Amino acid sequence: MAFRTGCDAIWCRAFSLSLEGEALEWFDSLPDGSIENFKGLSNMFKNQFAACRTQEATIVDLMNLKQGKEEPLETFMDRLQKNVRRMKGLNTELALQHVMPGLRPGPFKDNICRNPPKSMEELRQRTADEIRVEDMKQSYRKELQEAKAEKESRRDNQGSRPGGQQGERGTPEPTTPAVYATKRP
Repeated sequence: MAFRTGCDAIWCRAFSLSLEGEALEWFDSLPDGSIENFKGLSNMFKNQFAACRTQEATIVDLMNLKQGKEEPLETFMDRLQKNVRRMKGLNTELALQHVMPGLRPGPFKDNICRNPPKSMEELRQRTADEIRVEDMKQSYRKELQEAKAEKESRRDNQGSRPGGQQGERGTPEPTTPAVYATKRP
């Protein structure tokens, strides 16, 4: 609303043009003559939609933030960042102090406790590095499980055939070499 006018009628009309959905329906349902000026309209709008407004986070919210037992570090850090952004005037040092108690015990928490980050950016970078390591380990575990399943599958298939060998079409191959007769000239 960067108009250079002091005319409430223009402000009210411009405001109504910016609405859509439920907010526009609300505006259209206002009784004729119920809007005296833009300030009154603004207050009516705030009162109507106050429940939709996101609440500011408090230091208590930050203190109560804990990483779940099975929650990936990336998900926890996203929740932490959202809370930090919702807190107005939050001291970075204070925010960083409340990260450590919220982390699930493990190598990353140990690392953060031994060498605390000095900024939120440093915490973000170290978290990104740890997430890459977690992803690599998860990928490695998946590869091992797939290889183990494939090995067991091959072992099960070989164990059900006589002699443990299989021909091209799934028929058992002889266990003794065949003797072929040849003609001599």
